[in-house]
Amino acid sequence: HRDKKRDKEKVKEKKKAKEKERDRDKEKERNWDRDKEKERERDKERNRDKDKEKDQEKEQHKDRERVRDKDRDRDRDKDREKNKKEKEKDRKEVDQNKEKDDVTKEGEKDREKIKDKEGDKDRGEREKDKEKEKDEKKEKKEREREKERDDKKKKEKRSRTPPRSYSSSRRSRSSSR
Repeated sequence: HRDKKRDKEKVKEKKKAKEKERDRDKEKERNWDRDKEKERERDKERNRDKDKEKDQEKEQHKDRERVRDKDRDRDRDKDREKNKKEKEKDRKEVDQNKEKDDVTKEGEKDREKIKDKEGDKDRGEREKDKEKEKDEKKEKKEREREKERDDKKKKEKRSRTPPRSYSSSRRSRSSSR
């Protein structure tokens, strides 16, 4: 009878030991699960942090690009403004040069007109002088021809007619006048 009792107690103890072991195993499993869950949470947190960092980096990159774009736009605007000013300067210079050229051309034209007028006057005077000279030469030639003709006539008369008396020659002279 004692043996049966002992056996029962042993069986009870074994059951208790098994239950304890089962409880320990369950506890271990719970702990393991809890640890796993914590690890997952930590991983999630880490991933969230990484994502945040990535997002921040992206934002910073975007900000840098925006700043770069703004700088580029500002530089482009400055260049455009500079080019506008230079073009305006060049245009003004060209206009001024044109005005100068126009003024000098007008001056030259005026001078040329004056020269032409003077030239015309000179030409006219020269032509008049030439005409006068020609006329004078013609007159001279004619005078010379007339003189020669007269001389010839006189010679012919002399050779044909005998010398006249003083009175007769006088008459002929007065009649010729």
